[in-house]
Amino acid sequence: MLKKAVVLMAVAVFALTCTLCAFAAEKQWYVIKDKKGVCKVIQAKEKTPAYLAGPYPSKDAARKAKEEKCPKPEKKAPEKKIPEKKS
Repeated sequence: MLKKAVVLMAVAVFALTCTLCAFAAEKQWYVIKDKKGVCKVIQAKEKTPAYLAGPYPSKDAARKAKEEKCPKPEKKAPEKKIPEKKS
């Protein structure tokens, strides 16, 4: 009876240890820039060659960093040419 309890306890400790290790190796969120210059938020285990910022624990945190690191270019209003008056 004691041997069964010890074996069950060892199995339980092993299972908990494996679970904790799996959570520790969880993928993180990174901000990258692709070949076309487009910034993206991806989930990866480690840094990538196109890495700009990260790692972040959540996708929302990575999106905020993306807004800071890769601001969208402001669209300029087209300039209107005023025709010159002939006198």
